[in-house]
Amino acid sequence: MRMLLLALLPVVLPACIDAFGDETAAQGTALGTFHVVGTQTANTCGEGALGATRLWEFDVELARGEGALFWDNGASVTEGVLAEDKVSFSIEGRVLVDMRTGDAPPGPPCSVERRDRASGELGDAGDDVARFKARMSYAFMPTAGSHCENLVAGELSFAPVFAALPCGMDYDLTAKRSAPPPE
Repeated sequence: MRMLLLALLPVVLPACIDAFGDETAAQGTALGTFHVVGTQTANTCGEGALGATRLWEFDVELARGEGALFWDNGASVTEGVLAEDKVSFSIEGRVLVDMRTGDAPPGPPCSVERRDRASGELGDAGDDVARFKARMSYAFMPTAGSHCENLVAGELSFAPVFAALPCGMDYDLTAKRSAPPPE
């Protein structure tokens, strides 16, 4: 379960493999591939929770459309909002993860919702964007009716995943274009 959440942690980030491809380019003007460095600025989930580290690097491909920024992390393309200034953007996402199903051991059903939010600024209002900066946050909370007590550090936990639930993590992101958009 910990590995599943770790693999999903990068939904808007990040840790993904596949490339933009024709699907994303059709959704806007490709801006290129960016190498992103994230520095953790806050973490109420606990040191190392979900495999999170203080420094995090990944690649993302961006495209810009009318009032939209498309963020391709390799696993999915997320459409964000691009402000009228054509540099300010915001992106939101949501993932539900079944940590445990049924009443079989090791316990009753538990699912966790992760809400992702990023806001930042592209380095240029045109199509030749060389960099961007952003702030990304992740919020984790058990879904209604979930029993996730044994995943939180304490008397009931045998393999804690979180120091607390609900909890969150914040990252400051800086990115430089590592590959130009396809021609």
